[in-house]
Amino acid sequence: MPISGDIYRRIGRAAAGAVSVVAVGDGRSEAVMALTVSSFVTLSFDPPLVMFAIQHAADSFASMVESKAFGVSLLRAEQTGIAQRFACKGRDKTANAVFDWGERLGVPLIPEALAQIECLTNQIFMSGDHAIVVGLVEGARTRDGQPLLYYARQYGSFSAIGRA
Repeated sequence: MPISGDIYRRIGRAAAGAVSVVAVGDGRSEAVMALTVSSFVTLSFDPPLVMFAIQHAADSFASMVESKAFGVSLLRAEQTGIAQRFACKGRDKTANAVFDWGERLGVPLIPEALAQIECLTNQIFMSGDHAIVVGLVEGARTRDGQPLLYYARQYGSFSAIGRA
């Protein structure tokens, strides 16, 4: 028998994750759909693959899983406001938002992010109440800085304990 929802939520709060914004240009209009995720991970070096998970109930679910390409912006510690904006429910959260546009695929990206990654949608897996979206990395830019992290329902930054 699976664990309770309460225990599962406590597991989620115990895991720290880097904060990213995933965005697509909605193919049905000029609108951009974007959401904040802490589920972004690098998946494979050869070929270069990344992945993120999205809830079926998310406002941007259809746009994300139907899009042929998407942008991922790994946020800097100073970009908490951007993370909060795209973590909200509602399709209007991108209204008046400023985006960079990817040089390779033309996907929307967050300006000044720690990393801006352009991906072609490679595979989508349905699993429970989420879809796992796998992308083939076609372009990327990185900047120096500290990552924005999410832990125990709070945003924070990285502090090194010592050299590994």
